[in-house]
Amino acid sequence: MSNLIFKAADVLRVVEHTLAAPKQCAAFTGPVTEPSILLVHDEGVYLMSNGEPRDIAEGERSYVAHALGCNPKIDSDWYDTSRDLVGGDDFGEALPWAAEIKQQIEQGAQEIIITLTADSLELQQLPSRKH
Repeated sequence: MSNLIFKAADVLRVVEHTLAAPKQCAAFTGPVTEPSILLVHDEGVYLMSNGEPRDIAEGERSYVAHALGCNPKIDSDWYDTSRDLVGGDDFGEALPWAAEIKQQIEQGAQEIIITLTADSLELQQLPSRKH
């Protein structure tokens, strides 16, 4: 089991873009009809919007939110960390959690955590607040 940890501030742009997009692009695994985020492993591990038109960050590159330790621009051991967390094969997976993640951020989450097991992906829930 691995936990992918993302800074909520970085992920907010991803979920806001996909929720506001007029349509959703076909994902790696086939057509997607609802606003989703894409979990990708190629040059690091990151989340990106599946909304169209794309959210361009620079040049032709889409805006992405990297998992902690998995950003080639700032993490010297990003390659090994990425492989340790998600394995060696590149992949892309559409996750229909955009609205749920936005709600977590609005409720004060500082990190978004996705747990990977051999056969599943799970969005970690915020702990309940005691009144």
